[in-house]
Amino acid sequence: MNGGRPVTSFLIEHQCPQCGAPATLGEADRLLRCGFCRVSSYLWVADFFRYCLPHRAPAGKPIFYYPYWRFKGMLFSCLGKGIDNRFIDVSHQALASPDFPLSVGLRSQTQKLRFAAGLQQGLFLKPAQRFKQVLPLITEQFTAGLRGPILHQAYIGETLSLLYAPFYLEKGLFDAVINEPVRGATAESITPLLGQAEKPHWPLTFIAALCPGCGWELTGDPDALALTCGNCRTAWHAPGGRLEQLQTAWEGGQGEQTVYLPFWRMRADVGQVELNSYADLIRAANLPRVVQAQWEQTPFYFWSPAFKVRPQNLLAMAGHLTLHQPSRSLEAGQPPGRLHGVTMPLAEAEESIKLILAGLLRPRQQRLAELLPGVTVQPRSALLVYLPFREATHELVHDGLQLAVNKNLLRYSRNL
Repeated sequence: MNGGRPVTSFLIEHQCPQCGAPATLGEADRLLRCGFCRVSSYLWVADFFRYCLPHRAPAGKPIFYYPYWRFKGMLFSCLGKGIDNRFIDVSHQALASPDFPLSVGLRSQTQKLRFAAGLQQGLFLKPAQRFKQVLPLITEQFTAGLRGPILHQAYIGETLSLLYAPFYLEKGLFDAVINEPVRGATAESITPLLGQAEKPHWPLTFIAALCPGCGWELTGDPDALALTCGNCRTAWHAPGGRLEQLQTAWEGGQGEQTVYLPFWRMRADVGQVELNSYADLIRAANLPRVVQAQWEQTPFYFWSPAFKVRPQNLLAMAGHLTLHQPSRSLEAGQPPGRLHGVTMPLAEAEESIKLILAGLLRPRQQRLAELLPGVTVQPRSALLVYLPFREATHELVHDGLQLAVNKNLLRYSRNL
């Protein structure tokens, strides 16, 4: 339903694993459907993807590649008066050196990349800084101006990759992307680093996009994390390099113009705040309602979008659904009709639980400072739920929940 590729995401040149035909992928693309042989494959790696910037070095120049961490994600910071949110797209050295640029700048968005696993020539300098060492520097950079104590921070929907930039030596260090010298760098200071090179052995796993249940072809948007079978109406993901079925349910539609948006419905044990029933929610959020006896037995769930949206919309949508607790009877399986792709993994949605809680607590300023630093969250169970939205001219509307989602919001959120 999304259609199109985000214009700010970098492009990756690759080949179909079945027939070798050329293919161009977006940064977040995982499902490759070859336009030549029509075979669909799902890409998977155990840790993170590795890419190379293209070079225009003179023929015969020995190229070596310097590593950078490339990170995209949403950073949320809980303050005494509310929650600050911002989107981050940044690169940073993965091997500390004063001779190389600190980042690749905008090149990751303007150049066609290649998977590093497909290159056989050149030296690849081995990263010496784990991303966990770099992340605090990034966090400090983007939160230095916040006022007041930070009670809790979380990254949601992050994408991590290793990006290799090409260089070569010729009376100094040359940037092979633009064939210009790097000021201040000398061959003498660079040569010792070349001894830390490693061979590019990072295989990509291509999983046949066929339903393990019935053998039907699985479908989905290029960046979807869950693939669906239109024959047996099941959903599948590949958390460990093999397809596993997702437990799904859906709510009845609103007519022919229905689009189903996916959401994670989660149960969790929350330390210091009792949230087992709908009645507990009313008390924790200080809602202006009289608690009914049956509400003490009505289970409480956290709800979060299973698709990426801008930070402020993510929390607003999650808070709205969690407060309203969609209560219509659900049917197991996958709904008929148009489905919006799953692009937010469950693990990331679970990271948002404490943020959702922070948005619910009332009175906010007093209770955030009092409770939030010591709150612990232990996820218990989750279900992927498709909710029906009526398609209007500019929005998707769920009348029962009084929730409207702008179509452009969904389209441009693919840049995240």
